[in-house]
Amino acid sequence: MAHKYGFLRTSNTRLTFLALTIFILFIPRTVSADNWPQIVTSGDYYYGEGHGATEKEASENALQALIEMISVNVKSKYSEVMEEVGKKNETELEKRVQNSLKTVSQQSLINVKKMVDGKAPNIAVLRYIHKNDLETIYQDRIAKAFDFIRIANENVDALRIGEALEYYYWAYNLIRSVQRPNEVKDKSGRLFVNWLPRAIEQLLSDIKVTCDDKDGDRVNLSFTYNKKPIADLEFNYYDGKQRCTGTVNSGRSMIQMAEGHTVDTINIEYEYLQQAMSDFEMEGVMSMFKRKEFRGKDRKKIDVKKAKPAPTPVPVLKPLETQTQLVSNSARHTEVVGKVLEAIQNRRYLDASSVFTSEGLSWYNKLIGYGKAHIIGNPEIQFIRSANGNTVARGLQMSFSFQNVASGTKKTFVEDVVFTIDSVGKICNVSFGLGKTAEDDILAKKAGWTDATREAVIEFMENYKTAYSLKRIDYIRDIFADDAVIIVGNVVKKQNKTLRDEPYSHELSADGKQIIHYNRYTKDEYLKNLERCFQKNEFINLRFTNNEVQWLEKFDKEKLFAIQIGQEYYSSTYADKGYLFLLVDMTNPDAPQIKIRTWQPNEVAMDKLYNAGRFFK
Repeated sequence: MAHKYGFLRTSNTRLTFLALTIFILFIPRTVSADNWPQIVTSGDYYYGEGHGATEKEASENALQALIEMISVNVKSKYSEVMEEVGKKNETELEKRVQNSLKTVSQQSLINVKKMVDGKAPNIAVLRYIHKNDLETIYQDRIAKAFDFIRIANENVDALRIGEALEYYYWAYNLIRSVQRPNEVKDKSGRLFVNWLPRAIEQLLSDIKVTCDDKDGDRVNLSFTYNKKPIADLEFNYYDGKQRCTGTVNSGRSMIQMAEGHTVDTINIEYEYLQQAMSDFEMEGVMSMFKRKEFRGKDRKKIDVKKAKPAPTPVPVLKPLETQTQLVSNSARHTEVVGKVLEAIQNRRYLDASSVFTSEGLSWYNKLIGYGKAHIIGNPEIQFIRSANGNTVARGLQMSFSFQNVASGTKKTFVEDVVFTIDSVGKICNVSFGLGKTAEDDILAKKAGWTDATREAVIEFMENYKTAYSLKRIDYIRDIFADDAVIIVGNVVKKQNKTLRDEPYSHELSADGKQIIHYNRYTKDEYLKNLERCFQKNEFINLRFTNNEVQWLEKFDKEKLFAIQIGQEYYSSTYADKGYLFLLVDMTNPDAPQIKIRTWQPNEVAMDKLYNAGRFFK
């Protein structure tokens, strides 16, 4: 996608949209045609010559010739690839090396230069790269792998074991794809091509899975790492008829067996191929190697036959750590939530209608229509008094399963479900919880933050997440200001066009090798695109991770908050990771307005992420 940057002022003229200066680093340097023979004969360059009726056609042919030339000359240096395919399998070896070089050359046009001669319909193009530059490109890939290792280590500490496995495995494949992986070490001399498989295997070994209870063909599972609940994880299993994917949330998940079948093994996910496809370099690198096996450590046996029958879900009041937020009428609230649980459990959803307000009922109806919904375990409910007089009920976990007809697979998400109960005892809102990582980041805010501020931010972000998952286009339309700034970034996968001639703004990714285009939308344009997205996807699911949030109560009487938050996006057709930035006007807490929304892909350098400072003078 692309973006024409400009300026914007809100009605109060205090917000000014940042004019970004973009440096187009990837435009090839001009070389005179007289040097063409010198490039070909000097021996200092890898090159490819191509012909075609158009410059694009000739350039593509030249690029392929360049890749073939490099692969012939350097394949003997790809020690890891040679070991996997065998030295005798020359065809497979050359194919793997070319796959690697395609990701390098297409990602790194800053290094691959171009010369053009002739006019249509007889154009000749020379694509070439200095031999020293090829080594620089691989050093950039190693640097990316090192960054992935750092991210994985941080996720292990946060018990986000799924992300840790993903980044460790991606780093492992990045390092294997360079010419001399056995030379990639850290300062202590640790050889990563050997250490990373051991780290992944150890993580997999320390994951424990137990059956909690069973309700017909559904089995509730607990996931721990070193005896602590795992914050996030994905796993796969075969239910007797089809492949299924499950997700873990706060140590809990659910599997569902086909009628007459049982499940005795699940497989922990560590490749995350769908997410890798949103990163062009990773997509190419992952195709170079067969799936690495870890001696079956990813396979976890479960004994469904020994699972106890699941109890009828009844809300159990869980004491709070402090008494400051206890509600006085928790018995009434327990009764209200219990009626909802009973209705969901018995599939008699309308039986609970009387405990909702009209707005709360609309959210509830969307919730029960979100896939096949099931309650997990016996929920321990905490009733927390809000600063606005409402009561928030937390502790309910539910699974939501979706059948992907196109792929013949089933996907199950686990969500924390939150009920907001008004002062007269009716549920006025239903939402999905933010997740422990995101929620803890907000609750940890101290200086200048009141309980009301923290609650307002959490409530808004939970409603935002829920609206996208439940496809509440009406709610999303209401929370965006009419003059909202909406920017979406996207990694460009095909870079064989002359970008300098395009009327778009773009910048390089964190590693300097990928090009990120930005597009700025009006509110109406964004909502139309979003409606099309809702229509073509059977499901959408958002997960939020770590975040930075600011409360900006200094512009006269305006109350604003700005949040930069990690977002994982899943749908039936696509998955990606990136950074969401929102600037929200909370002056009227009953009608919050998003002034700025930006999304940037995972490849953006941290110092280039949008934040409040980039939108204020």
